[in-house]
Amino acid sequence: MNNEKTDSTDRIVYATYLNGRVTSPLSVVTEYYLRRGYGNKDEAKKIVEYSPIEALYLLETGRMKLNNVEGEEIHFNQLLEDLSFKEQTLWRDYIVYRDLRKRNYVVRDGFSSELRFRVFERGEYLEKPAKYLVAIVYEGRDLPIHKLVEWLETCRNNKKELALAVVDRRNEVVYYIVKMVDLVP
Repeated sequence: MNNEKTDSTDRIVYATYLNGRVTSPLSVVTEYYLRRGYGNKDEAKKIVEYSPIEALYLLETGRMKLNNVEGEEIHFNQLLEDLSFKEQTLWRDYIVYRDLRKRNYVVRDGFSSELRFRVFERGEYLEKPAKYLVAIVYEGRDLPIHKLVEWLETCRNNKKELALAVVDRRNEVVYYIVKMVDLVP
């Protein structure tokens, strides 16, 4: 018997989409994904809520089945279109999130819309704090130096490294680690 196939079909999250929120009841499967950095548990309501980007990724990778309250299935493109009205940088952010997840990093929401993600070293989620904060920019767009300094100071204050994710016109991502250097004469 092929355990890999059994495992993959046993690990599908069944979720509901209502008022811009994606939730699923607590279960063995949702606990499995919580340990891997997907979703936020609400013990009182006995549900797991997924961020828009997490839901999109789980849908795209076949790990989530999503329905509206009427029971109609919602597909990746439908969810992306609906959520993009509320969050204009959703596609850009999703491209970076997907790329980092494919590189086997655990990615969680960051501190702000500018420092978009916290990224954990491989194997360190739930054991150590995130190592990186990720800021996302489009290739060819201006980035004021004061903004970069602000991000670096936030990272320094939180004992994190700044990873600058640059998205090009083909939706490919290149990462740069940015560090503050104090020059002393």
